[in-house]
Amino acid sequence: MHTLLGLSSTLLVTLGSYLTLSILYRVGSWSQRRGVQFFVLIVPIVSLGIGIGGLHHFTGRPCLSSAPSWDSLLGVALPLGMGLVALGALGLGVVRLTLMARVVARSGMSAGPELQSLTDDLAERLGAAQSRVLLCAYDRPLALTYGMFRPRVLLSTWIVEHLDRRELEAVLVHELEHVARRDYLMVWLATMLRDAFFYVPTSWAAYRQLQHEKELACDDVVVGATHRPLALASALAKVRLHAVEGPRFGIAQPLVGVEESINGRIERLLATPRPTTRTGRSHRGIFRVSIPALIGLLMLEAVNVTLILAAMGCGPALLLGKLF
Repeated sequence: MHTLLGLSSTLLVTLGSYLTLSILYRVGSWSQRRGVQFFVLIVPIVSLGIGIGGLHHFTGRPCLSSAPSWDSLLGVALPLGMGLVALGALGLGVVRLTLMARVVARSGMSAGPELQSLTDDLAERLGAAQSRVLLCAYDRPLALTYGMFRPRVLLSTWIVEHLDRRELEAVLVHELEHVARRDYLMVWLATMLRDAFFYVPTSWAAYRQLQHEKELACDDVVVGATHRPLALASALAKVRLHAVEGPRFGIAQPLVGVEESINGRIERLLATPRPTTRTGRSHRGIFRVSIPALIGLLMLEAVNVTLILAAMGCGPALLLGKLF
């Protein structure tokens, strides 16, 4: 029964997360969609909390003494294993941050005043904070943002040498929007949550959606800010051509996307999507979807725990007495 309690809690979290993801089609704002996706990534903590709480409240209780020894052992091993995996994901996330910082510190150098001035002008036009631009001597397409609290833009010399001014502006606006959205921090957190709950299928689904849509959201801002979708499409086409002619390794993931193909993004830009400008991050829509989902999940979990423990000889009244 201990094992059944842990597995049923995880199953309820998975089903509830799938239902939450299924209503994303009603959410039009990119930032609100990202909030819902983060909710799905975070909600397995509920299952982990119930498992660890069960260790404290129910281990060794008289009403659970009739459970088989293997069931009690699994009831302890499952939440402990989940906790250790979560701690390992946190450690792996710290290693990723450290390695990225070392790579950028070794290869990055300050951009010239002309490129930095262009970036500052674009940031002012977007109403975003100014960001420092670094260059790295690299003969492949590379454009990304990095940094937890003071994000910076890193470009390869290939980008500066092979793109014309309008294409370069489009790429810079794209990366500045990543900075404004704090995508580096968000993706780091999402990756850590995905790794911590890798056994929950919805963690992978929400992570893929988040990675996919952050590129589309920044593409829309480029269209709205520059009114030149062909400039970004042309830049992506050059990157795509380089990928076809040369080795695939080294293509900048933040520029070309992780799940979305370059061809798909180019086709979307050529279809002239409705221009979108960067707007305030209202959380009202996020709460409208996430809070009812969380309340419903907690209610289902409460019913689940009550029924299973009742089958183990713990009635509702006795259960409340054990809890409090």
